[in-house]
Amino acid sequence: MLVMVLLAMPSARSWAETRIGVASIIKPNADGITGGSSQALAAGSEVYANETVRTGNLGQADLVFLDKTNLTVGPTSEVVLDKFVYDPTGAKSSVVFKATRGAFRFVTGTQDHRAYAVKTPFGSLGVRGTKVEFVVVPPSKRNQEPGGCAIKVRLIEGQASYTANAGKVARLTEPNQTLCVSPSGVFSYGSSSTSILGFQLASEQETPPPNAPTPPPPGTSPPGTSPPTPPTCTNHCSRGGPI
Repeated sequence: MLVMVLLAMPSARSWAETRIGVASIIKPNADGITGGSSQALAAGSEVYANETVRTGNLGQADLVFLDKTNLTVGPTSEVVLDKFVYDPTGAKSSVVFKATRGAFRFVTGTQDHRAYAVKTPFGSLGVRGTKVEFVVVPPSKRNQEPGGCAIKVRLIEGQASYTANAGKVARLTEPNQTLCVSPSGVFSYGSSSTSILGFQLASEQETPPPNAPTPPPPGTSPPGTSPPTPPTCTNHCSRGGPI
């Protein structure tokens, strides 16, 4: 009887938190941390409100949420899925992520765009129907960034704003517009037609199509073809052919 009761009980994780999405791609590994316990994520793993997703030096996680929001977590990165209220009517929707370190790509979902916010150590990123990349630069690498960037943002499409902790607001309205935020909250703008992430998205990495033919080894002919016929020598010949 005791065994039956235990089997019927849902996990502590499902009791404590609400399922808000799923991991669609994990390369090669990432961890989900809830309530002080950690477990490896895999493609198809559910993710929960208040869960921390953490990747290692080579890790990458592509997360898809109930409202079709997409968040890519790059290597050596950490994000807290702080709050997720799914309301198709838009009246009570709220999506808040807290990115503490690393590189990310964020694509808004189907809810009211005013509901989305991404918190960083130096301010908050707001998005409006947007694809955006952003990087939380570690202190050891800020002196390598022009302007000493602590936060870098690149707008891909839509509109975005960044509100520094002191209240100053920067707005991004044009594709490829970039923003550098210094630790003291100073803004500087630029432009880049290339990604600022420093890694290739797992969802965009090229993979060979299924059942793709294997190229023949060097010196052999493709299947269904005949090897080339050596030229015929009729005059001034040697063992190797015409001379």
